[in-house]
Amino acid sequence: LAYKASSYNMPAWTVDGMDVIAVEDAARKAVTEIRGGGGPVFLELRTYRFRAHSMYDPDLYRGKEEIEEWKARDPVATLGAALQAAGALDGDGLARMEAEAADEVEAAVGFAEAGTPEPVEELARFVTSVPPAQP
Repeated sequence: LAYKASSYNMPAWTVDGMDVIAVEDAARKAVTEIRGGGGPVFLELRTYRFRAHSMYDPDLYRGKEEIEEWKARDPVATLGAALQAAGALDGDGLARMEAEAADEVEAAVGFAEAGTPEPVEELARFVTSVPPAQP
């Protein structure tokens, strides 16, 4: 995807999406580029999906061993372990961070569920841009 995006003459990078630090570094680089007037930047964050596509997907196209191997690279667990190993975070701090993240997700879900549906006529509003009128 990054290669295709670069064909549109924009900076594009492929990043290991399973590495939180690599994602942060790439995002900072992209923001610097954008704020410096460089225009849009495309980041392709390569990750692995631990679960099936849906509850109706029997997930027969990959083995349990493959999934378990990738779970060993879980970005959240890997970052937590690295922070603990560096002495930057203890077990209580990690538990607090996880609880705060869960609370934030719960609040966001509640906000979304309390909202009103988008009117049908607005659904495609920002899908394409409308060229400006020619003089």
